[in-house]
Parts: sequence; C-alpha cells; structure tokens
Amino acid sequence: MRYRRGFFTSVAALLACSVLFLAGCSGSGKGGSGGGHRPGGPGNGFLSTVYDTKSFNPEADRLPPMYTGHNPELLYNGIEMRKQRAMRGTGETEEQHRARMAREIALPLMGSLDFDSVYAVRVTPAEVRRDGKDGLIHVSCRLCAAFEAGREDPGKKAFVVRYLPHLDNRYTIARKDGTRVTIEEIKFSEYAVVIANARDLPIQRTVGPQAREDGRRQKEGDEKPEGERIEEAIELTADQARRMEGGIMALLIGKLAPPYTSHEEIGRKPTAERPGTYLGRYHYLYMDLMTIWFYDVTTGKVLKKMRFS
Repeated sequence: MRYRRGFFTSVAALLACSVLFLAGCSGSGKGGSGGGHRPGGPGNGFLSTVYDTKSFNPEADRLPPMYTGHNPELLYNGIEMRKQRAMRGTGETEEQHRARMAREIALPLMGSLDFDSVYAVRVTPAEVRRDGKDGLIHVSCRLCAAFEAGREDPGKKAFVVRYLPHLDNRYTIARKDGTRVTIEEIKFSEYAVVIANARDLPIQRTVGPQAREDGRRQKEGDEKPEGERIEEAIELTADQARRMEGGIMALLIGKLAPPYTSHEEIGRKPTAERPGTYLGRYHYLYMDLMTIWFYDVTTGKVLKKMRFS
C-alpha cells in the first residue's frame, strides 16, 4: 500500500469530525426519517446521512425506515488508524507492544462496533427492472476487480459503495497546427467492499458492448471485455412493484476479513499525446459476506435475502 505524508493526519481529523456528527444525530443508532425524496439512480445522493453505530442483527426480519447501514468511509478510516497504532513504537519493548495490542484490539472502531461485529453496507443497485405489468422485479448490482500493486486483480471482486468526484472536466482546444484535441481532467475517490469469499457469489457475466456500461469508469483507451454482477428476482404484486421500484436498495451483510483495508492510487501525468490528467484513489474494505438483503428503503421492508454456502 502507498500513502502520502500527512494522510493519517487528515484521516484523524475526518474521523474526529465524523464521530462528533454521529453523536449529534444518530439517536438510537438506526437510520432516521430523512426527507421526502425518493432515492436516485446509481451514484446519486441519498435520503439520509444517519448511519448505524451498532452491530447488525442478521436474524432481523425488518429494517428501520430509511435505513442506511454502516458508514464505509468512517469504518475504513477507523481501521487505518488502528493499523497505525498497531505499529511498534520507538523504544517500546516487545512485551510492552504485546500488552498494548491486547488493550487496543478490544477497543471499538466506531460507536460500539469492533472487529468481531456484523456490518451492513448499503449498495445502490445498477439496475432495478420490472417485468411488464406483473410484479416480478430484477435487481442487479455491479461487481468490479479491485486494484493491487497498480493493476486490476480479477481475483478480487468488489462492490463500489461510494464514489466521490473531485474534478471532472472535458474541453477541446485547438493546437497550432490546426488540429483539435479533447482534454479530460479526472480526479476522484472511490470506496469499495472487497468480498473475501467471492467464490460463493452467484456471479453473472455480461459479454460484449454492454460490459463497459456494467463496469466502473475506465481510463481513456482501456477496454473491459466483460462485466460482472449479481442479480436477484423479487416477486411482488403489481401494485407493490410500481410503488417500490424506485426505492429498492441492497445491503451487504458480513464480518471484516484480513487484511481489512487497502489503498491504491492510479494516475497518469499529462503528455503531448495525452494532455489530460487522471487520478483515482481507491479505498478498500474487506468482508466475509454472509448474505445480501434487498429492501424497500422507504419502509424498511426486507424483500429478499440472498444467502451463500
């Protein structure tokens, strides 16, 4: 993993602010009522910023209205800080280090959550499709390969859970020789959950032109021969399907898995041939997935539970 100087100082500041925010608005630790707008499509903003701060109960049969799960960004930052504190300090004996680690491991990562807690991370489906006039709804969630050492590792399957654009400009300029060139300036941060037991997922593959639409944003000139996704069919009445179609979300439910977090930066500098810039910061949480729930976010009604062996 590659980190820049000052990264963990920024993380500490962000974590402190986030904890203060959660303390002020989380109440019982479950999602609040939120506003009156319906959820948007993939990548859009969401109703509520109130996240859960308690271990998730996978035996529950219903969720609170507007449930948002756990905050993946805050969880990532908490684990990164814990990793730094786990390093042996200057002048610290091995015995002192072991004793300190025994104390550290029992401390919560955020709220009452620790490394043994059950986590729930919300995913916005890539597609929610209703079949004609009946109540059958197909929900599809995209998978992508996680980066490792600067390259995509096809063995690491991940769900993108947060995309934060920092710069997204496109414009055309005329060169002295009369030719015109389009310049793209792209910078973003992405948070994703890497599934440690991905072999258990019922992965479906899309081959052909649709694959590019099913994958994450690619760098200019990159090709992606196939896209991967998980899909579930939910049987509802026709009236329920019409009411819920725009508000169905997915929830990844599982436990943290080693190495818990990783970080990659993928970028390129401008050249005469490619004058634009590209910088992607990828932040990964690792989980052993127990199940995926599909639910109506407005009411909290659980529509389907996808289980794995």
